[in-house]
Amino acid sequence: MNQRIAAFTGFSGSGKTTLIVALIGRLVADGRTVAAIKHTHHPLNEENRGDTARFRAAGAEPVILAGDGGGVVFTSGGTNRITYGSPVDLLRHLDTEVVLVEGFKSFSGWPNVEITSERRPSVEEVLAILDRIWTS
Repeated sequence: MNQRIAAFTGFSGSGKTTLIVALIGRLVADGRTVAAIKHTHHPLNEENRGDTARFRAAGAEPVILAGDGGGVVFTSGGTNRITYGSPVDLLRHLDTEVVLVEGFKSFSGWPNVEITSERRPSVEEVLAILDRIWTS
């Protein structure tokens, strides 16, 4: 499967999670399968809460909470701990058309959209950007 991947980076409070939740909802409503990856510097947990829960509630299946070298895959069937060497290794756990990533700002292995609190793009603007990225 040729996955369409995009990472969203920016400072805390810039609106990344809110935008990704809206994008997940729109893409799922359009009939696409969507997974999400959330990069965290906090200790990993297996609780469906916070951003992980928001991504899942919006329709992402599965969602990966990724720390440094390890992660937790959240699916409707439960959770599974995984390890990885490079962020791109996480993709082998995802069999979806679209993968939206929050974080991994120092990783250049997939297209990146930087979000700033000064100008928050609309879902339509971002979908147009992603369409250009994914069709080029």
